[in-house]
Amino acid sequence: MTSSSINNYAEVLNLLKHRARDLETFSTYAPEQRFITAQVGDENLSFSVTDEDGSIFAMALGNDPVILPSDRISTTLGVEMDLTKYVHRVNWDFYSIDTDSFISGNQAEICTDEAEIAELLKGHARKSSVWPGNEEVIFWGGKRIDGQLASVGALVQWRTGQVMFASIATHTDYRGKGLAQELVTEMLASIAARGVLHVGLGVFAENVSAKSAYEKVGFNLVNEFSSYAIR
Repeated sequence: MTSSSINNYAEVLNLLKHRARDLETFSTYAPEQRFITAQVGDENLSFSVTDEDGSIFAMALGNDPVILPSDRISTTLGVEMDLTKYVHRVNWDFYSIDTDSFISGNQAEICTDEAEIAELLKGHARKSSVWPGNEEVIFWGGKRIDGQLASVGALVQWRTGQVMFASIATHTDYRGKGLAQELVTEMLASIAARGVLHVGLGVFAENVSAKSAYEKVGFNLVNEFSSYAIR
C-alpha cells in the first residue's frame, strides 16, 4: 500500500488500526485540530501538524518514509536526513504502559506547593519540559526523605488527549536509591484510580538509568527517534 497526501484525520486512524505502534505514535503526537497531512505506506508513516507557535512539526517513521516540509522533524532512528538542510538535535525514545495492573497499588503523594516543586527542578533538573503553572498538568507526584521533597514528576494531558509523564526529577543527593522508580509506580496507581488506562513518556536516549527504571516498572518501548531542526 502506498498513499498520496491524506488530509482527513479519521482516514489516517483507520489506515493505522492494525499497526499498533504507528497508531499510538500518531494519536499521541498529532492533535486532530492541528493535523495538516499524512502519507501512509506499507512500511512507513509520515505526518505533519501545526504547532502552537505556528511552526510545523513532522514525524517520519519506518522504512524510507516521506520527509514532509517542516521546521522540526522526528524520524525513526536510522532514517537518513539531508544534513545540509537539517541539524540533528537529540535522540529520544518513546515508551508507554497500561495502568490496569497498578490500580490497587500505593498512590503517590500529590504535591501542590509550586514553589517547592520549582526549587527542586531549578536545582536538579533545569532542562525539564514542564514546570508548575503549566495548564496541561493533571497533578504533581512526589517522594520525600526526612520531610524534604527528594523526587518529583508530573502527569500531563496533551492536546491529543494522551496522558504522559513529564519532568521526572530526583535531587542529586538522593539519586541511585530507586526513588524515581517508586514515584512512577505510585503515580501510575494514582492515575489508574482516575480512570486513565494508558500512559506514555519520552526520554533522552542517552539517559540509560532512567530507561532502566521505566523498564523495571513495566514500560514498553514504542519507538526510537532522532530529532532535527531545519537550518
